[in-house]
Amino acid sequence: MNKFYKKYRVLGNWINILLMISVLLPLIILSRYNHPSPADDYCYIDTVFKFGWLEAMNYYYSGWTGRYFGIFLNHSNPLLFHSVVGFKILPVVLLAGVIFALYSLFRHLTPTLSRLAHLGFAGVVFFLYMLKMASMSEAYYWMAAFVTYTVPNILTLLWIVVVLRFYRQDTQSAKILLASLSGFFIFAVIGSSETNLLIMVLLVGAWWVYRLLFHRKVDGFMIAMLGVTAVSCYLYFSSPGNQARIGGNPLGGDVVFSFISSFKKLAYLSFEWISRTPLLLFTCAWLVVLSRLSAGARNYFAVPVWYAVLLYIGVLSAQLFPSYYGVGIEPTPRVINCVYFFFLIGWFYIIGVIYHYFKKGKVGEFRYSAMSYGVLYVLLGVSCFLSFYKSENVRLIYTDLIRGKAAAFDQEMNQRYEILRTSKEDVVYLPALESKPLSIFYDDDIKTDKDHWWNKCLAGYYGKKAVYMKQNSIGEK
Repeated sequence: MNKFYKKYRVLGNWINILLMISVLLPLIILSRYNHPSPADDYCYIDTVFKFGWLEAMNYYYSGWTGRYFGIFLNHSNPLLFHSVVGFKILPVVLLAGVIFALYSLFRHLTPTLSRLAHLGFAGVVFFLYMLKMASMSEAYYWMAAFVTYTVPNILTLLWIVVVLRFYRQDTQSAKILLASLSGFFIFAVIGSSETNLLIMVLLVGAWWVYRLLFHRKVDGFMIAMLGVTAVSCYLYFSSPGNQARIGGNPLGGDVVFSFISSFKKLAYLSFEWISRTPLLLFTCAWLVVLSRLSAGARNYFAVPVWYAVLLYIGVLSAQLFPSYYGVGIEPTPRVINCVYFFFLIGWFYIIGVIYHYFKKGKVGEFRYSAMSYGVLYVLLGVSCFLSFYKSENVRLIYTDLIRGKAAAFDQEMNQRYEILRTSKEDVVYLPALESKPLSIFYDDDIKTDKDHWWNKCLAGYYGKKAVYMKQNSIGEK
């Protein structure tokens, strides 16, 4: 039976990689047509040009938000160097970063599996993520959003990898390097957004509790990272600008409302993600893989089930809480993206923990025949095909590419730049966008009102007195 398992496992790994490529390749191609968004991207750099780099960051930190690392990245975006090309490169770097982080995490959690299997596992999670993520433009293409959510998501996974590696090192120099990286990741993640701050605080807290309860140990590394966490949280919460983001809605600040709303939203989203994707079938395949691992190879899943599940639910619900508590509104698509990302990773980890609990001390295998393996792969294939075909996200990325909407958008944006660069007038009128590829375009543009924030930022960046969007016969777009 081992030969059948090996045959189908290798085939399955390649299928998983192909699934990843089916959604990754169009995203990479779409990056060619990406542009800075009038929503925030220009505002950060316009502020830099007016007040200087450090003072511009201080302006946002003092007057709007405590997201100090997000502020740093946004005020360092490619427009600082008058580069639009940078916005075409960054999504590719970001996509590569997501795949690398997933691959690295699975490689450390299941070290006895092959590199091909680890890449295939990353491919499965990425494929499932793309099927039901709430907004692709906010995840990979709109810089103001991805630096505060996608970037810290990547860094969080890398932090977990670094912590796992630290305890496997024998040399002091390697430990110092990994501890430095760990400290930086904590600092960066906490300073990116409220959502990621809560994730990191929960993970650091869970690490401490686990080591204390189950290992009766506290080491210098743990103490140092707790110190970094405390300092980072202080920098975030001491920002005067945080108050500007709270109190705008009468429901903001209501703990009970926020708590109940977070769990209700999580329950609804979880049902959607489980019932409308091939997640359960991939779970069956994952159980087959787990059954072939020895108890020692499942060492990182040797966590009490209650503890892992409690942390899992806590991390997911905590991401939804700030939206309800801070401003009393439904979480934005970029927040939902973040929740779904950790939902998928945590799901497979929890399955591993539960399996290890029931098979602890022995290697339990699912006794599948060759036909059983074949049936599982056929069901997975059919389910993936149907999910791929029905996915609104998949349809959107391929439609924007094949029908030329992304290319038309690229051309229209280049025409706008030409008008802004060559016009000798202080007041400029720009045509409304006819093509809006929502796979890469965050649907918020300049307005017909010159005093709108986006218009003022764009005008300031190009040294104009005012920028208007031309009105047309079918109204403002």
